Amino acid sequence: MTGGTWETQNKVRPGAYINFESNTPSVAGLDSAGKLIIPLSLDWGPTGQFVEVNPKTAFKSLFGKALDDIKSLRESFKATSDISVYNLSGAGEKATATSTPFIATAKYGGTDGNKITVVVTKGLTDSTVKTFFEGSQVDSQVVATAADLVANDYVVFSGELPAADATLSLAGGTTVASTSESYADFATALDMQNFKVVAVSTSDESIKQLMAVKVKQLRESQGKNVTLVVNDYNTADYKGVVSVLNGVTLTGGEVLPAADALYWYAGAYAAATTNSLTYAEYPGAIDVERLGHDDIVDALKQGHIVYTYDAGADGVDRVVVEQDINTFRSFTPEHNQDFRKNKLVRTMDIIANNVQHIYSRFFIGKVTNNLTGRNLFKGQIMTVVLDPLVGRGAIDAYIPDEITITEGVDKDGVVVEMSIKFNDAMEKLYMTVNCQ
Repeated sequence: MTGGTWETQNKVRPGAYINFESNTPSVAGLDSAGKLIIPLSLDWGPTGQFVEVNPKTAFKSLFGKALDDIKSLRESFKATSDISVYNLSGAGEKATATSTPFIATAKYGGTDGNKITVVVTKGLTDSTVKTFFEGSQVDSQVVATAADLVANDYVVFSGELPAADATLSLAGGTTVASTSESYADFATALDMQNFKVVAVSTSDESIKQLMAVKVKQLRESQGKNVTLVVNDYNTADYKGVVSVLNGVTLTGGEVLPAADALYWYAGAYAAATTNSLTYAEYPGAIDVERLGHDDIVDALKQGHIVYTYDAGADGVDRVVVEQDINTFRSFTPEHNQDFRKNKLVRTMDIIANNVQHIYSRFFIGKVTNNLTGRNLFKGQIMTVVLDPLVGRGAIDAYIPDEITITEGVDKDGVVVEMSIKFNDAMEKLYMTVNCQ
């Protein structure tokens, strides 16, 4: 007897033609943690592009500075390792030096190229070519001819080896300073990026406004549920913009103003899922830019993240996030105070991101818009999106019958309505003790 699989009932020979298929799509929810993007103005490295970094990245060769000297990244890495950097600086002149007929040219433009030195030592048959950055050796090659030289992370070589020992101190490297136009280009480039948080430190109110408008446009016009973390900018009055008001002091006495301290919180937000960052501890902080009680209350009402000093009754003192909130304050019946709490906003974003993912990947153009197809979609929303959140306690158990999915005005439209109760973290204790 013959057999196999079938697509249409057109077989000629007798036999058993059997297909095995799943009756539901194979769907997995998206990871709710996400990438942090940081724009920086640097004097070395690729410009106008996004560069993925992690704690093991060779920062000196990539950005001209060690990790400890790049406060934004150092602080962000305390909370997340999923970071992308965008160099706002323009493509400046590359430093260069010549020992005729040998030429050494910096790999990147920028003033840090002027910190490079190349030393050529002639041997009987070979030459040793060493590259130094800020006086430290970063490369050494033994070659017979210049054609054998390989460009390293700092220098590109050309011409022929010099006839005698030579020291080439590169000069002429220039940095093109970042401008408001640089931020405009950066904002436009965000359209093509997949990220969760963008952290911007600036004293320029127009740049803060530009980035806030961009995040609002990404959320409301492109369906990208992203968040901006910035220093002292509650003017945004928007759930997708977080304002960090004050700074901290680290172990060893280093003082970080809000413009630097915002980066740890941005990393923590990017790594957070359905957890709250209220009273989350700032790693390595021993003190804060102190605010009085009334000032803290006012700052919270005005939509700022405030770091506060928590003197523990157990003798363990900490620097913590007073309350995990965003800048939204214009409450309405449709958008109440829940939308100022970042824990709840992150949970809402998880639902939105996962429903979008499921619908676009498995349903658009693939499933018929009839009762069977809509019930299949409802089942995926329940099992893939909502049930895991119920399991975490992020939302209360829901009533399936209260999730309705109907045909829209057009035959290709699908309308979903559901009632979900979001759960916040415990923050305020009101206790009464009746003394007998």
